[in-house]
Amino acid sequence: MTQANEPNDRRIDRQLRTINRRVNRLEDTQVTWGELNIEFDRLYDEVDDLKKEMNQRFDSLESKFDLIMRHITGEGNS
Repeated sequence: MTQANEPNDRRIDRQLRTINRRVNRLEDTQVTWGELNIEFDRLYDEVDDLKKEMNQRFDSLESKFDLIMRHITGEGNS
């Protein structure tokens, strides 16, 4: 199960590194406030998308964990 998640984990890590580089670039360049706001809005949208994806993955793992625990404790057999 862990191996199946590795490509997604690498993709998410890569996206976070890309976002970090873009933020650093924005901090180092001189752009107008309007351009800066537009770019940061895009970055916030990307971060929100990653956050949603991570929450979905955690919810999925939590469901699997609950199912396994019910099986182990015998609560799922009633």
